[in-house]
Amino acid sequence: MGNQEKIAFSIRKEMVQSNLKGMRAVAWILMYVSFIITLIHYGEIFFDKTERAMVPIYIAIHTLMFYIDVAVLLFVREKRMTINSFNIQKYEHLVVVYIYTIILLITVISVMDVYFFHHAALYEVILIIVCTVFALPLRKIIWIILLTAPAIIASTYMSVGVSSENIKIILPMSLLIPVGIMIQYQTYKVRKQFNTQHILLDEEMTKTKQLSELLAAKNNELKEQALRDTLTNLPNRRAFNIKLTKIGHQLHKTQSLTVMMIDIDCFKKFNDYYGHLKGDEAIAKVASILEEVAEKYNAFVARWGGEEFVMISQHTEKFAEPLCEEILEEVRYLKIPHEQSDVDEYVTVSIGMCHAKITTNEHLQTCCELADQALYRAKKNGRNNFYRKKAIFDEKANASI
Repeated sequence: MGNQEKIAFSIRKEMVQSNLKGMRAVAWILMYVSFIITLIHYGEIFFDKTERAMVPIYIAIHTLMFYIDVAVLLFVREKRMTINSFNIQKYEHLVVVYIYTIILLITVISVMDVYFFHHAALYEVILIIVCTVFALPLRKIIWIILLTAPAIIASTYMSVGVSSENIKIILPMSLLIPVGIMIQYQTYKVRKQFNTQHILLDEEMTKTKQLSELLAAKNNELKEQALRDTLTNLPNRRAFNIKLTKIGHQLHKTQSLTVMMIDIDCFKKFNDYYGHLKGDEAIAKVASILEEVAEKYNAFVARWGGEEFVMISQHTEKFAEPLCEEILEEVRYLKIPHEQSDVDEYVTVSIGMCHAKITTNEHLQTCCELADQALYRAKKNGRNNFYRKKAIFDEKANASI
């Protein structure tokens, strides 16, 4: 179903739902009217002897109308109705059948009223109610009017003849029917325009919402990409700085922190010998290992730049050294050949690590600087190892190492 077809169906559905609600409202009114009129006819106090002959017919018709309206109220409930493309025509026919049935029954009563009381007030009232409440194409309502109005006018002429009584019935009918038709036409036209605008507005709001959600998703994707290293898909240095800022905002009390600076040993020689493509592959493999270890220990790892990485763990001190040892072992286990290495036949890493209990942003920055110094010391000690610095901060935020 195309977009235009969906909109057309939505408008049609709104019209049907509105008419079904109107049908229930009319059913309540007519059920009450039928009940009261039936009681009056049972009493027979308003009729003379000749008029009492028509009382059983009145009672029968109003009783039938009463039960029709009861059936409508019982079975036509908004919560029970699920209007779709398969049953919408059924509900449209239901509304039309209800209107035709009610007007036909009222026509029979009105013909009797014309004969006994020389008026057709009930028909006129019901016609106005139908034309006001229901929004239907004129072609669906005009036939019942053309069928019933002439029957009342003909019965008027036959019962009263050409007289002032005849004029009292024909004149209101001749005025009311065109007015009712105009009301019906305008009701349908205005209701349809309103529903059309409502549906189109909903469509535009839905499209706007979808575009906003798509734009938000794209913005989030771009933000995520801006914080990711394109080669390793690890968080980049910018993401690392944001992580530091978040940790700094959480420093309401003393927290344990381990910062590790990790560098691939003799990487320039690796690049010169194997080429940059192999160098990128080596960086990506090492990054993958670091990501696995970080996930295992609930740590944060990022690519610092080039062949260098940084990892932050907020565990206690006893986790720091085993974490470094595992990283060294896992990288060696990759067995990436490195014939130009001064350390090993395979690619290795050096790690500078600093553990501290921090309370301020200054402590955090100092810890990062000490980890960088420790990395330099690990390289000086022969690489393929880790060197640890422990920072103890006094109240003035000075480090004792």
